Amino acid sequence: MAGEIPDASARVQDEVAAARRAAMLRLAIQEQEEKRYAQALDMFRQLIESYPGTEEESEARERMLDLAHLFGESQPYRMLSVYNTLENMYAPTSVERTSAARRARVKAILQEVHEQERREAETQARLEAIREGVEPPPERARMSPRRREPAREPRSRATRREEGGDVA
Repeated sequence: MAGEIPDASARVQDEVAAARRAAMLRLAIQEQEEKRYAQALDMFRQLIESYPGTEEESEARERMLDLAHLFGESQPYRMLSVYNTLENMYAPTSVERTSAARRARVKAILQEVHEQERREAETQARLEAIREGVEPPPERARMSPRRREPAREPRSRATRREEGGDVA
């Protein structure tokens, strides 16, 4: 019986922590929906710091990223602040690791940019070849045989009075 008490108290503490996390997440989401972004961001940050590895932590991180995207349209300084906060919370603690992580991130971004530029150059070259007549234009999409039938005549919604009929 003495062995059950620590298990029961640990279970109760886990349930209390889960209820606290859920309530905090609900309140943060409510703040976000009411457009009180500063309070919502602070609560999301607290969830991420206090409860790592939980579902609430991952939901808070996703919501912070959503807010950063929202800020990117009209408030780029807030967007950068949110990204900085997230980066500092997840970046490695040592300076060498942080700089290596940033270099890797910049390298990945540059690779994406170069890949996009390459695709755009290929598309531009293909368009030039089509204009010059070197390459035939792509075939138009064809409709299925069922769609080749003419559409039925639309029914008139005119009333009898508009048609000129006698209405009593």
